[in-house]
This record gives sequence, structure tokens and C-alpha cells, in this order.
Amino acid sequence: MRRWLTACLCLMGIAVSSTLGGRGTSSIAADVVADKLEFGRDVRAILSNNCFKCHGPDEKQRQAGLRLDQKEGATTKLESGKVGIVAGKWSDSEIIARLTTDNADLKMPPPSSGKKVSPEQIGTLKRWIDEGAEYKPHWAFVTAVRPEVPKVVDDSWIKNPIDRFVLEKLNKAGLKPSPQADKVTLIRRLTFDLTGLPPTPAEVDAYIADNSPEAYDKLVERLFNSARHGEHQARYWLDAARYGDTHGLHLDNERSLWPYRDWVIGAFNRNLPFDQFTVEQLAGDLLPNATQEQRIASGFNRCNVTTSEGGSIDDEVRVRYAVDRTEAIGTVWLGLTIGCSVCHDHKFDPITQKEFYQLYAFYGSTADAAMDGNALLPPPVIKLPSAEHAAKFKAIDDELAAVRKQISEEVARIEYTEPAPVEEKPNGEPKEFVWIDDAAPSGAQLQGDSPWEFVTKPAPVFSGEKSTKRTGTAMSQHFFTGATAPLKVGEGDKLFAYCYLDPDNPPKTVMLQWNDGAWEHRAFWGEDKIAFGTGDVPGHRRLGDLPKLGEWVRLEVDAAHVGLPAGKLINGWAFTQFGGTMYWDKAGIVTRTPQDGAGFESLLVWETYEKAQAQSKVPQPIRDAIKLEADKRNDDQKKQIREYFLTNIYAKSQPLLAPLNTKIETLNKQRADIDGAIPSTMVMADMPQLRETNILIRGAYNKKGDKVTHGVPAALGGKLPEGAPVNRLGLAKWLVDPAHPLSSRVTVNRFWQQFFGRGLVKTSEDFGVQGEWPTHPELLDWLATEFQTPTARTLVENSEAAVPKNWDMRHILRLIVTSNTYRQSSHVLADLVKRDPENMLLARGPRFRFDAEVIRDAALFTSGLLVEKVGGKSVKTYQPDGLWEAVAFQGSTTSVFKRDSGEALYRRSMYTFWKRTSPPPQMTTFDAPSREVCTVRRPRTNTPLQALATMNDVQYVEASRHFARRMLLEGGSTYPDRLTHGFRLVTGRKPSSAELEILVALYQEHHAHYQTKADEAVKLLSIGESKRDESLNPSEYAAMTMVGNLLLNLDETLTKE
Repeated sequence: MRRWLTACLCLMGIAVSSTLGGRGTSSIAADVVADKLEFGRDVRAILSNNCFKCHGPDEKQRQAGLRLDQKEGATTKLESGKVGIVAGKWSDSEIIARLTTDNADLKMPPPSSGKKVSPEQIGTLKRWIDEGAEYKPHWAFVTAVRPEVPKVVDDSWIKNPIDRFVLEKLNKAGLKPSPQADKVTLIRRLTFDLTGLPPTPAEVDAYIADNSPEAYDKLVERLFNSARHGEHQARYWLDAARYGDTHGLHLDNERSLWPYRDWVIGAFNRNLPFDQFTVEQLAGDLLPNATQEQRIASGFNRCNVTTSEGGSIDDEVRVRYAVDRTEAIGTVWLGLTIGCSVCHDHKFDPITQKEFYQLYAFYGSTADAAMDGNALLPPPVIKLPSAEHAAKFKAIDDELAAVRKQISEEVARIEYTEPAPVEEKPNGEPKEFVWIDDAAPSGAQLQGDSPWEFVTKPAPVFSGEKSTKRTGTAMSQHFFTGATAPLKVGEGDKLFAYCYLDPDNPPKTVMLQWNDGAWEHRAFWGEDKIAFGTGDVPGHRRLGDLPKLGEWVRLEVDAAHVGLPAGKLINGWAFTQFGGTMYWDKAGIVTRTPQDGAGFESLLVWETYEKAQAQSKVPQPIRDAIKLEADKRNDDQKKQIREYFLTNIYAKSQPLLAPLNTKIETLNKQRADIDGAIPSTMVMADMPQLRETNILIRGAYNKKGDKVTHGVPAALGGKLPEGAPVNRLGLAKWLVDPAHPLSSRVTVNRFWQQFFGRGLVKTSEDFGVQGEWPTHPELLDWLATEFQTPTARTLVENSEAAVPKNWDMRHILRLIVTSNTYRQSSHVLADLVKRDPENMLLARGPRFRFDAEVIRDAALFTSGLLVEKVGGKSVKTYQPDGLWEAVAFQGSTTSVFKRDSGEALYRRSMYTFWKRTSPPPQMTTFDAPSREVCTVRRPRTNTPLQALATMNDVQYVEASRHFARRMLLEGGSTYPDRLTHGFRLVTGRKPSSAELEILVALYQEHHAHYQTKADEAVKLLSIGESKRDESLNPSEYAAMTMVGNLLLNLDETLTKE
């Protein structure tokens, strides 16, 4: 291992020697601050951090009548006669006097608060007051106005308007942009950024060979048109939507919401305009004539964590859901921490508690229950039949219609005459009715601890063509429930079944069980080995020793003796044994009671019998007609009774019609099976009647304050768009109204963040007064307004890029990636690192570690293991044992992790099953969120555990050996060629001679080791479910696997350059 690490570190050192290592954080205020101080940018944070708790927006907490977040409150004379701020005169301003006094009783902030304003900050306040103490509304709460695109002296570097804003800022800071990255770096950067996967060597070569001016633009369009783009883009949104595959609390059971995830992928691949994207997710169910897709989209509202924990209070849980959904609006569209207003007015932003509950009211009347029932599909839900399903249904329905027509024609030809009463003797001698022979009854749901095994001769068979065989080492059984026509128990009836015990391996116990709604009716023979019941009771009757071995024996049980008196209906039967091998055949009941399917020869006798039945499978309208006296029935009822009798009951018609009725049963079962396989998903809906909404005092569900109605914050416009309905649809339309100050800014900022690792506003989750000031305010506003109403055009003809739509998401992405700002080299000189470590001024290209999903997907793609199939249920990939069990509750459907197999192991990470109380460790190790709350900015850490994961996790080791196979089979005939091919697969470029020398030496060292340790080679090559290539030499294969593992762990492999 030591020699492996030494070589690894040497190679990594070469790979990163010319790039930036650690990234520090420091202020570059000198580069971004203009001549005059701005309240929002330079002053507000000082006041909000130190003063707003007692002198801010929260009226209940305000002290001495002084309010510093507004000009009027700050400049009005106080009761003391003092003035907090006197514009133009810091020396007359009480705030400065209180900040600088040495008197502990007068000092602000009070020493007890633990806060202290620095001399530099006091200097800023003095300067701002002397400059006029101009209060401006917080920039984010003012509707964006399209700024004029800057003019620059030299526009040779300009690709689109983005570059003009960036270059203007660089010029003011005395900096120059970095050179454009080389073509290999560009195609790798762009391909990862737009698809989440690396380019192939062939794609790299094709791009390098294309010297046309439009080569880069064509590359952009090709990547946009790949289905991979929607998958990659959707994962950012699913973080924000807090999408997960489990409820998220207590049992944390599985729930079915993956069709919503697939809708998001499709929306990005269709380039759905963002306003429509917003409306359909927040209110797709409320749109007129909502389509299936629009209702699926409303699943956004069902992504919140839910529960069904015992002891929970419905009203409290319902409040929690509405608060969560309201906070989601705040985070995802407003970029505000509005959850701070649940208990009181926001301490910093102009959001009152009342305004929070006015927003909350939009979610106060949703139709989902407080308790999710721990169900896979807690209502409201919809089924999602596809065109293929519809075609299958039509084919079955057409066949059903044809069979029913044939039955009608046959029934019409029957000349039925009511026989004399003496011919029908329902109370005659008991007859044997066979319920099970060669197959279970119609409708029965076959179950057991292992599948039913039907055997034919020469195995023992008593009746018909088949018997059932079962072998066990302990208690073992097969059984069914749900028979369409239950057995009807009459007076003195006996139940029977035939059994055959293997003389060479007989069981110790044989048991029969019956279900009449519960499995509490049992008879057994032999030892008392089966732990069902105790004592001599109907649920535990011992009727004798084991039946004779090696021959068929009829077991017969008095139904009443096992708790089944006359009138009971049996719809399930179990065949149970302890150990051994035995066979079962022909089972049923000896009875005088006519059974469904046994047939009647008299309509009148059947009517009399049917009237006496407490339960029946006869359709209700016909049962209702039968209960009427004959002279009270109308002609239609008489016809229905007669046709039903002749079709389903009449003994003489059954030989002719039974096969047709069986055909109908078969077709109906096929239809039911198809219907049962149709996926369903959770959607949103509102109750018909609105619930009352009240301010909740301190956020407590049971402490109701003033009643409020639906509304939006005054600071954000204060009213819905004209004509908008007062519901979630109106809320959605308000969010995408062009006058809205936040939605477009917040969204384009997150787009920028995904490409540069940092938004123009770093705090993408907080555009409020506590958030950071944008580094390029004019660029942010230009992008926000361009998003709403595009004006810029690209050079790509005959594509959607030529005529972008309003709210065109792909248009903004295209502008970003085609800018020269994005195309800059990420290599950086020491003086620039010192001056701008976070690249806030954008004087170089982006460089940062890939996200968790990209790292795993790239390893699978490079190895050739990745299965590219868009959509479908989530899959369970490799993870360490015991993680789910550690957080499990008894009865949870996710208490035990059961890994999938085959293709499911190699799907994109987007499809990995997300258990929210124990998220996939491959993802969380690389900073993926739990998805319990909305996440719009992931942290990016650098820990030893990450390297250990990519070196040792089964998924990565398996990927390494398949990667090794690619190098051996595709790379050429020499090891330098093979290693060069591998290096290109992971980095896009060819290795330098020094890098290649290290790789060759490393391979040779490992090869020598595995030549003498063949068992270790085989062990390494057996990691993972997929089979190793037996045609490859094990020592060469294992050595190349180790080199492949190194290459997949290179800093350059895991980093966007």
C-alpha cells in the first residue's frame, strides 16, 4: 500500500503542480466598492448584525423607539431628545456616541450581548453618515430593471453581454481576464457541466479537429440535445425540491414519487419555460383541464417530510407541513429565510409574522391527510397509464366484447323451461365439491414461504394432471386467499384433502388451515411442531398420528369442529408441514349446500337459495331484484335475473358457457394485472372548503391569534397579479410576474452558481439583508431581465438558440457557457490568488471538485458499466451493511437494506434510492444533502474519507477493474499505449512523459506483485457483482485494476478544471 500511495502522490503532484491548491476566503472590498458607500452593501450588515435585534423590523422587540432599518425611524427625534442618525453629521448622531462611549451603561451594543462593533466598522458608519446617510431599499426587494450593457475600450474579448459586465469590473480593479482554456479543457469542462459525464476520446478528437468558428457553439447545442442534460440539470432542482424516496420521519417508509422526478428530467430536456415550470409544479392540479403531466408536476408540493408516528396530533402535523411548504417557496423562489417569521416578525427582512401566515394560507387547505399512514401512496394519488397500457386495454376490451357477444348469442338460443319442483332437491344427499385440483380456485392469490410447485407424473399425482410438492426443513407452507367464489359451509359439512408423505423424508407434522377472514381454523396430524395455537381449540385441533407413508391418504375434517359452523364462507386454504417432503392434491368440501359454480337446474330454486345468502358474488342490482317478490319486479329486472341465471348458474348451460365465462375471468385478470402494474404517484389537491388560517402565537399549533387571509408580503409587491385566482395558482403566477423582484434573480443566480461554484450572490439561499451583496449587481439584473424577456441572440442558426423564449432556462445556460468569462483558463498566478482567492471578480475560469453524483457517474461511464436509461423507479446500489438497520423502527418497509442487482447497480446516481433518515453514503460523503429540507447551495468539503471512499468502495473498485479491462482491450498492444488510453479516458488529455513513466512503473510493480500472489489477484477481480473477464491474464488484469483505481482518484479526474 505504501508503494501505491507514493506513486499516487507523485502522479497527483505532477497533475496539479500548475493549478491552485487550497481556496481561502477573504474580502476583496477594494475591488468591488464604489466611490460612495451604499447602505445595503456597506452599512446594513453592520447594523443588522449588531443593532437590529433591538432596533430593527420586529416591533415587539424594539427598544427606546429607535428603528435603524428605515430612514424615518433612524432620523426621528427620540423621547430622550436625541436623534439616532443626523445625516451629514456623525458627531451629532447618537448612534456613534453610543458605539464609542466608554460608559458601560450607555455602550451599544450592550456588553452583555457579546457583540462588538470594530473601529473599522465605526469608521464606515461615520463616513456613510457624513455622505448623507442615504437609505435605499434593499436591492433585492426592488424590481430588476435591465441595465445598460457596459461599453469597454477593447471588445475583442467579448463573446456576449456577460463578458462586458465582467470586463468592466476587471478593468476597474486593474486586472485582466485569463487566457482561454485549451480545447481539451473546454470540451471536458462543458461536457461535464451540461451532462454530468465526461467526453469520450473520440468526441475530444472530433472537437480538436473542428477548426470552424462555430465549433464550440455546435458542441453546446449537441450537449443540450442529449437526454443526459435533463438528468444532470434535474439533480440541482431535486435538491431544492427536497425530493426523496421515503417519508422522512419515524418509520421512514418508502413512498412513490419518482414520476415527479422523471417529470423534472423531462421538463429540462424539453426546455420548459421557467414560468410554466413554476406554475405546473406549484399548481398543476389547479390548471383548467389539467393534463396528467401537469398533475404529476404538482408532486413538488408532496416532497416535504411526512409522518404517521403514533401520538402525533393531526393539527400540529398539518401545521408543520404547511410551514415546510411555505418555507420551500421562500427558499426556492424568493431566496429568503422566511421561516424566521413563523414565531415573530423577521428580525432582519421586512417579512412580518402576519405576512408569513398569509403565504401559509395558500397551503392551509391541501387535501393530503396529516398522517401519511406509512403508505407507499398516501392520497391524493393518480395512476399513470401510458399509450402502451391503453393499447393493451383496448385489445382486451375488444376481446371481452366479442366473448360477451358470443355468450349473449348462446343464451338467446337456450329454450329454458322451469322444471317441476321435485326435480331440484337442495336438501338431498351430500355431494363432494372439489375446490382445488390442478389449480387453485379462480381469483386466488397464491402465497407461501416459497412458490407453489406443481408437479406431474411420474411424481405422485392422485387426481387430474398435477399435484403440489413441498419440501422444508422446518415449518413450511403454501396457501391462498381471495378466491372469487368462496366455499359455503352448511350443516354437517366436512372438509377434505388428499396427501402423500415421502417415505424417505416424511414431515413430522401435517396441518390444514382455513381462512374465513382470519387464519384461526386448523387441524393437524403427527407431532405438535407448528407454533400456531395451543390447547384443544378450533385453531389447534390434533386429529391423530401422521398419515401412512408412501400412499395417498384422504384427510377429512368436520368443519364445525375447527370453528366453521353453517353459514361460514371460506376464501383461503393453507397446506402446512414441518420438515420433510410431501405432496397435496384434490381438496374441497362434502356438502348439501350448493356451491358457486356447482350449478342449479331451477331458476326458482336458485332464487330461493340466493335470497338466504348473507354474502354473495352476484352483482348487487340483481341481488336487489331477487329480493323483490316476483310480481313487484319490472320487465328489465326479470330479464336481468334470467340472463344472469342462464349465463352463470344454469347447470345445463355450463358445459357450453363455462369455457366462455372462464375466458372472461382470464381476460379480466389480465386487465387487472396490467392495471396493477401501472405506476401511480402522489399529487397535490385542495379541499373543497377552505380551512380558516390564523397567526399562530410563537408558532404553536394550538395557540391561535388573529385570523388572516391569503396574501403576499408588502415588501414584494403586496398583491397578486390582476385577475389571478386566490389560491396556489395565483401564488405561482405572482412568483413569475415580471414585476416580482426576486424569482428571476434567485434562479439565474443558482444557474451561475452551478457553473462557477459560487453565485453572483454567494448566499443563494438568502437574498435578504443578511445575505451577501452581489459581486456584479448589474450583471445579475441583466441576466434576470434577460431571463424574463430575451434580447440577446447567439450565432447558432436553425436551432432554438436563434429565437429564445421568455423565461427560457436554456437561453441563460447558453449565454453563460458561451461567454468568454466561462471559457477562461482556471490556472491562476500567486498574486491573483492573494487578491481574489474566491474568484469573485471572475478573472479566471471555474475550478472545483465535482459533486457526488458526477464523481460516481463518471467512474461508471469511464469503466463502461454505466447503464443509460432515462427514468423509472429508484434503485438500491452498493452501500455498507447495517446503515438502514441502525436507524430502523420495527415495521418499517426500509428497516433492512436489500441491494438491487444487475443493471440497477449501474444506473446514474440521479436514480439512487434516497432514504432520508439514512441517505446513500456514496453521496453524503461528497456533501450531498439528506433532502429533508430544501437545499439550494451544497457545501463543498475536502476530507480523507472521500479519498477512502473512491479508493475502497465496492462501486469504485468494480469500476476500476472494468476500466482496467477497457485499457487492456481498447488501448493498443503496448502498456504505455494502454495507460495513455486510460489517462485520456479520465482526464481528456494525454499524459506527459513524466506522468506516463510513473504509470508504467506503477503497473510493473503491481504486475510483479500479483504474479506471485495469484489468490490476491482473483480476490481483487471478484469485487462487485459483475463477472470478471476470464479471457484476461489475472495478474495483468489485477495490476491494471490498481492503476485504474489510481487514475479514477486523481485530483484532475475529480475536479472541474
